[in-house]
Amino acid sequence: MQVIPDTLDFSAYLEEPEQHNVRPASEWLQDTINSFYVPADTQKAPTMLWLKTKDKVQFRPGEVSLWAGVNGHGKSMILSQVELDLCYQAERVMVASFEMRPVQQMHRMSRQAYAGRDPSIPFLKTFHKWTDGRLWLYDHVGAVEWRKVIAVMRYAAKEFGITQFVVDSLMKCVKGEDDYNGQKDFVNDLCSFAQANQIHVHLVHHVRKGESEHKTPGKFDIKGAGAITDMVDNVFIVWRNKKAFEEKNGDPTAVVACEKQRNGEFEGKFGFWFDVDSQQYLENDSDRPNRYSIGWA
Repeated sequence: MQVIPDTLDFSAYLEEPEQHNVRPASEWLQDTINSFYVPADTQKAPTMLWLKTKDKVQFRPGEVSLWAGVNGHGKSMILSQVELDLCYQAERVMVASFEMRPVQQMHRMSRQAYAGRDPSIPFLKTFHKWTDGRLWLYDHVGAVEWRKVIAVMRYAAKEFGITQFVVDSLMKCVKGEDDYNGQKDFVNDLCSFAQANQIHVHLVHHVRKGESEHKTPGKFDIKGAGAITDMVDNVFIVWRNKKAFEEKNGDPTAVVACEKQRNGEFEGKFGFWFDVDSQQYLENDSDRPNRYSIGWA
């Protein structure tokens, strides 16, 4: 695991160099052919490693995914497992969490990788070594100006070859819940950055408080500017079924709804069962947490 400190000078990365990319349409012939007839040696975009999701959702280069949900319903928790899945697929992941210190993030992810509450010291040493070249953390907690976030991402893309960015959360980067123009500008720049660098960005956001947290929210419940969901490529809603968790009635204790996937064909809901000790989300009620294979005996 590598930590990007807040003390670096990111000023050189604040402005995106202007590009003029007007080209003849015919230059896209081969790309268009490939979109219809996928070459046999084409590598699939990374995905979540649950069997029920891996053929339905992909995190394609050049896209932005919005992860939204009620406060405290596990958005960051499930994203931690997704980050682990991406690292396992040899993606180069950078997490900018402005609500959790790096040690808190690694504590949670270590439990998920170990599949248990108390990972051994040998496992922790092996796991942290395994994350080198796979996982970077931006060491900043608290509000941050969104233009600096973009600058940090440009820096990390150039210096470390990051392929997947996680920004947690939008409201830590834009002052005021009613600053709709600031929210639109930030998300628009994230989309431009993702497209220009062919990198995938995961953005965490919140939904409005509804009648009850027992009712599953949808994309129209997302806080802030309506243009946010219009601009991003994918929208995931995370909801914790607290009634099922408390009553242990066999129903999924968590739901991830794919409400939008611009370049994919699937939209729908996935049910999961949250395991407290491992902090993992399991595919079935009868499943046991699986330890990630990272070369640890």
